[in-house]
Amino acid sequence: MAHHEFVYREPGTQSRAIALRDEKSLSPSYTRSYGFAISHGSGAEVWDADGNRYVDFAAGIAVLATGYSHPRIVAAIQEQAARYIHIGATDFFCPEPVKLAEKLQQIIPVHHAAPEDKRVYFANSGTEAIEAALKLARYREHRSHLIAFYGGFHGRTMGSLSLTASKNKQRGGYPYIPGGVTHVPYPARNECNDCENNGCCSQCWSDAVGFIEKFVFKKVPPREVAAVVVEPIQGEGGYLVPRADFFPRLRQMCDKYGILLIADEIQSGVGRTGKWTALEHFGVAADIVCLAKGLGSGVPIGAIVAHDNVMSKWVPGAHASTFGGNPLACAAGLATLNVIEDEHLMTQVTELGDYTLKRLQNFMQHHPSLSRVDGMGFMIGVDFKDAQGNPIPNFRDEVVNQAYLNGLLLLGCGESGIRFAPPLVLTKPLLEEGLDILEHTIANVEEELWVSAED
Repeated sequence: MAHHEFVYREPGTQSRAIALRDEKSLSPSYTRSYGFAISHGSGAEVWDADGNRYVDFAAGIAVLATGYSHPRIVAAIQEQAARYIHIGATDFFCPEPVKLAEKLQQIIPVHHAAPEDKRVYFANSGTEAIEAALKLARYREHRSHLIAFYGGFHGRTMGSLSLTASKNKQRGGYPYIPGGVTHVPYPARNECNDCENNGCCSQCWSDAVGFIEKFVFKKVPPREVAAVVVEPIQGEGGYLVPRADFFPRLRQMCDKYGILLIADEIQSGVGRTGKWTALEHFGVAADIVCLAKGLGSGVPIGAIVAHDNVMSKWVPGAHASTFGGNPLACAAGLATLNVIEDEHLMTQVTELGDYTLKRLQNFMQHHPSLSRVDGMGFMIGVDFKDAQGNPIPNFRDEVVNQAYLNGLLLLGCGESGIRFAPPLVLTKPLLEEGLDILEHTIANVEEELWVSAED
């Protein structure tokens, strides 16, 4: 098992002081679960305000693709800031968004599109990228309806919230969420014990395409459906990977009825799964690809990449953003993509991700609380269930909190899971250290909270 020395850490005077000031000045809507207050970071390591060191398996919610303060990202930001920080790409020409757009044309797959057939729109976040994609998809005549998936998270602004269905707390209290969206079950593999060989049952409806054609199209004619919006791997919903035939069949269905396929690659894109987009693992491409999070290495940026046949429908003024295409954010974005290429980070992510999956699956042989390990690259989910197969969110929360005290930053996902989403620059020694801490923590929590079937 673990071979690293475990040093107990807890928030010190400085961290507690920051948390207290935060409580008195910032919105109570944030979801902190433990008391980490950052001082600085390097690569996949961070230090709190009291000097405690941590391995980071969260990467600022899967944002810090190149880690903390990568020298090339820092240099790109400093050089751009010294020239100019803002000009307004909506009204003036600016080289930085052009350079980043040309790069995205080359690397982001779009259905039936050569690089010169793609167009890029820049926003400032993931939810803004989704909003842009929704407006673009609905800009076509007589098509206004959307199909999304239960468990999906696409943002918190009112338009993107109409698609989000991962936690009722995110939608509760907002009575005027836009309509025109039908949600269907997400066909996650390894989710239902009643389905042998990824078959279909009434519990999980793993045949999502069949569900759409059999039920949704009874409610909404396919000719009125603008788009299907989907995460290639569900993020907040639990880091769930779909069954292998889902996306090829979904692509075929969309082509049959002239429906656009929108891939929400905000969490799964920019190399996190070992490819530029997670959808590439399934051998298909979307009509509109939404990007954000890792694209700017921590600088806020969002983008959609679409076929020119789709985006050319927009006329000047149909959609825009004051800060979208901000030169500083675009400089950071281009530097991020170049670092991922030059340092062969996607190869590293694939190799270390495979190693992580094997080691976590080995955890399952020794820890009865673990019910599922699945994922791709550095996007891996782990679920906890009791002896009767029921989710145990309090157990998960205790693992996350104790891991922090042992020196590992984690975030939960789904009803009873944790996510493995470290910076892409994570090294093998730091990976080993973090996994040692995780297994040590799970063992401790099992000893404290696990209730066997015989008890």
